[in-house]
Amino acid sequence: MIDPKDYRRALGSFPTGVTIVTAFDGDGQPWGLTANSFTSVSLTPPVISVCVAKTGRVFPTLSASSRFAVNILAADQQELAMHFASNVENRFDGTDWHATPNGAPLLPGASAQLDCIVHGRIGAEDHEILLGRVESYTHTSSAPLLYCRGTFFAAPQPEVHP
Repeated sequence: MIDPKDYRRALGSFPTGVTIVTAFDGDGQPWGLTANSFTSVSLTPPVISVCVAKTGRVFPTLSASSRFAVNILAADQQELAMHFASNVENRFDGTDWHATPNGAPLLPGASAQLDCIVHGRIGAEDHEILLGRVESYTHTSSAPLLYCRGTFFAAPQPEVHP
């Protein structure tokens, strides 16, 4: 038998980046959640995945939307990560953001931003794996925010080679 709390601690041994996944609902209101279950799936075509809890408050918006964005947080955005992980009713109240030309909410200051169209959805028990085909993106040289064993930290700034 697997102890869920101990299993979660074991999984927490794997350091991950921190993202905020965003979309608009049918009324044009922005929704978002902090997620660290994000990965690149394919370069050609450019496809990413993110796992979303079916019990989460943002799931109905993401499950109905044909577009979404992934904001890969910069090292100085820990407070924003915590805000979008909280139980605040409207996480965008008082938060600086803008919409992409294609219509997904973006958060300024992110290390990278990916504007996606839904490429597919895979049911996975209490989560849905949301696949996104990246239509446009931006990135900076900002160090990303990382998470491991219940703690946020900044990745060392890598040397950039042309």
